Amino acid sequence: MYFARRGREKLRFSKAAVVRTITGGLCLSVISACSCVAEWEGGLPLRDGAADAEEVPADEQGWVHGPEREPSDRPAQALEQPDEQEGPDEQEEPWKPGGRTDKIGESSASRDGDFYWARHAGTELDVIANDHPWVEIVEDRLEEFEENTGITVRFEVYPEDQFRAKRRVEMMSGVSDFDVLMIMPGQALSAYVAEGWVEPLDDLLADDSITAPEYEVDDYYEGVLEAGARDDKQYTMPILLETSLLAYNEELFERFDLSPPETMGELEEAARTVYEGTDGEVYGITLRGNRAAATSQWADFLYSFGGEWLDDQGRAAIDSEEAIESLRFYGGLLRNYGPRDAVRNRWYESVSLFTSGRAAMIYDANVFRPDYEDADRSNVHDRVGYAPIPEGPAGRIPHISHWGLAVSSQSPALEASWLFIQWATGREISAEAHRRGIPSARESIWEQQDPSSSWAEASMASYAAADWQWNPPIINVDAAREVVGRAIVAAILDDNVVEAAQSAAAELDGIIEEEES
Repeated sequence: MYFARRGREKLRFSKAAVVRTITGGLCLSVISACSCVAEWEGGLPLRDGAADAEEVPADEQGWVHGPEREPSDRPAQALEQPDEQEGPDEQEEPWKPGGRTDKIGESSASRDGDFYWARHAGTELDVIANDHPWVEIVEDRLEEFEENTGITVRFEVYPEDQFRAKRRVEMMSGVSDFDVLMIMPGQALSAYVAEGWVEPLDDLLADDSITAPEYEVDDYYEGVLEAGARDDKQYTMPILLETSLLAYNEELFERFDLSPPETMGELEEAARTVYEGTDGEVYGITLRGNRAAATSQWADFLYSFGGEWLDDQGRAAIDSEEAIESLRFYGGLLRNYGPRDAVRNRWYESVSLFTSGRAAMIYDANVFRPDYEDADRSNVHDRVGYAPIPEGPAGRIPHISHWGLAVSSQSPALEASWLFIQWATGREISAEAHRRGIPSARESIWEQQDPSSSWAEASMASYAAADWQWNPPIINVDAAREVVGRAIVAAILDDNVVEAAQSAAAELDGIIEEEES
């Protein structure tokens, strides 16, 4: 399967899941207006953090929430093979994981016969994770990993803004106790690699004695592996694969005799029809509008209108005619047919509006299917349809993004961390997550998907047309998103869009020049 990258080389797609915090450390909380959701109008009791969100600067954080973690006194873990005659509990035969062949794999012996899943029994691992729906699945099954390997895993899970800031502060300290990091490569990997905070995985992947034969790296879509690599080195293994879809309320579409919009013009007409037909009681559409948090979804409109983040000379192109038109269109949808406080809304407010029945459509990550269809928390759970982004002047061009797992360069437990990553991103966990609506990054899992599912059909169509570059392709992504986010807000508020785009482009060029100096 190949994914078009419009004007660039084709991106071959080839293969990708993990966890939750139970005990933890010096927990971080961001004191921000969006950290409290008490004001929302009905709908889903939401978790923070799933797709991306704006990273809050460290100097705006407050330290609250959760138990304290004692400083680690763990000895550095030896990386050499255990003695051939000394398996766990001094067993003479290669240790098999409790006789269970359907969890870790059919055999614990590696291709050279020396592989032990329990080779690092007694090791303790600390994992920091974003509060993502996928994490709950691994939390439910963590005991099986601990029983099969003898490794104890402690998780700290935070809402996304707090998670990003906490993770960065820990790594900057140089004394972090975290071994495994959940990370969104398109958001933070370039900066983490530049700082030397994450460990390359290539030697582990190539070593049959520490990589289980059933891990099947070739089952991952290659494009998502490429997204987790820098300078030809692999730093992350994928958890899941996201794109964005248009989800719509089938009952409202039937009531107003609407079909899933095929073009941007039809999208605007559908939003207008519902909004005016309900006298504004139901919003025609909801989208992210809160500065940096909006950039990942606006990117699909940018591409579909023919725009790009950067031009051929590597300078900001967000003030091009195409980019300005996409800003006007995106801002106009929200201003004319969306919620009045759209500029405050990130993914969780937007998802809540749709699941409460207050919005006829939402364009956001396909990973939110479990939220849309949750019978206990969604008022529209039994009437949700899915479609790819409508066609713009340049076609239908959504984005691909994903979460992955990386090993901290400060971890003394490299091999134990790698064993955990293999289990957490393996086929078994990936398949279960996919069944629950969390899109897998493994090709084989999608091949087993029910083709009659509109979610699967729309997701696959989006993958086939997507661009993997969903953020400005520079190191300081956070600063870039904040700059671009201000232009999106200006468009929603009907300010001077041309002036806002030009100002944002100048600021973005300043960031690029600083990185080049």
